Amino acid sequence: MDVRSIIETLEKQAAVYEHLLALAKEKTPYLVHNKVDLLNATIQKERKLLKTADELELQRMTLSSHYFSSLGMLRYKGGKISDMIKTVTSPQDKSRLNELHQQLTRALDELQKVGRLNKQLIEQSLKFINYSVDLLVEDPNGDYTYQHPRSNGYGNVRTGLFNTKG
Repeated sequence: MDVRSIIETLEKQAAVYEHLLALAKEKTPYLVHNKVDLLNATIQKERKLLKTADELELQRMTLSSHYFSSLGMLRYKGGKISDMIKTVTSPQDKSRLNELHQQLTRALDELQKVGRLNKQLIEQSLKFINYSVDLLVEDPNGDYTYQHPRSNGYGNVRTGLFNTKG
């Protein structure tokens, strides 16, 4: 089994992850500035790329499994790039695998970092929305002083601006 097909698959994966990283970075200002339409369009692009990334990963795992099987190394079914680097004899292929391994690791680490930032922005936006809704629903005429339980109106306080009973 030739390593070149695995290298080509890894190169495609690296390109997809770089594109995903660019889209993730593109989402950040959309989240900050509440540009929902642009955010949705970016998410649709991401979904397509994620599908492609899944397909490429499956292809890489299959090719790696065949490669290790051809070497009689059945215990390496997962096909880690670091394991493959150890078995490759061609200096050019070994060098290229090292480069791709570093490139993929950097891209995935950066994707995780940007993903965490975007997640925090989404959580902050949701907290702000919940706070805003609470302000709208809260009784503006609520009396926050002590009231004797036997006095008129005790326990019959309307709880918001909106009639939730329909």
